[in-house]
Amino acid sequence: MRAGRLFQIALLVAVCLMPTLHAQETNGGGYRVGVGDLVEITTFQQEEVSGEFLVEETGAVTFPLLGSVPVAGKTAGEIADLLETLLEKDFYVDVQLKVEVKKYASQAVTLLGEVQVPGTYYLERRTTITQLLAKAGGLKPTAGPILELRRSAADGETDGPTVMVFSTVRILTGEEGRDVVLEAGDVLSVSAKKLYFVTGEVARPGRYEISLGMTLMQAISEAGGMAKFASQAIELHREVDGEKQILSFDLSHIRKGRIGDPPILPGDVIIVKRRFF
Repeated sequence: MRAGRLFQIALLVAVCLMPTLHAQETNGGGYRVGVGDLVEITTFQQEEVSGEFLVEETGAVTFPLLGSVPVAGKTAGEIADLLETLLEKDFYVDVQLKVEVKKYASQAVTLLGEVQVPGTYYLERRTTITQLLAKAGGLKPTAGPILELRRSAADGETDGPTVMVFSTVRILTGEEGRDVVLEAGDVLSVSAKKLYFVTGEVARPGRYEISLGMTLMQAISEAGGMAKFASQAIELHREVDGEKQILSFDLSHIRKGRIGDPPILPGDVIIVKRRFF
């Protein structure tokens, strides 16, 4: 099954899960607001204290009658309970509030690399790697084999960032990523395909993706092997630190173990020469 089709399936699953996750938040745990979020507070029968309120740098909102009320780290339901308690203490009887997050701006994650829409995303609910990729439009055709997640150390920890590595193929099939919940500050990066080129006397000249640990012999085999009039002489053109190198190999020597089978690097151009009779 092609990678694009696999991601469409993963995207459908992720979209289907989102309403369920949102319902779970409304009824229980849910999103915890932070600095920069905008919350809308609706007070039934007391419109004078309804409105939209920004969570300030202090982690509080400035609320009518009450002044500064700390809300950072609380869910919408917890904020509603707190405000109802405070208002009923000195101002109203039997207040009913509804609190909704109108703008999410406190829990940012960064998505880089070979995705359709890279950039900064703000977590609006419990979000997994699969769901974030779905929101970003999926992987580009140029996406490579690796997705790296870098997570900063928690406050008070002395260790450096945690780095988690996932296979993009296994993410597409749902074997990885669907259970990894993102946290504020996470940085995800999708690698690009590492390509090499084969030209000359091979069955299928063209551009190919480098597999893990690929060697010269394997690279030629991937291109369909040697053509009828191919010689054993191979040129490998490679750029190192901005300088072009031309390396020569004899495949018969590699087969006989006289020399090692060299590794293939991104950008390598393999030229299989034609033999002369």
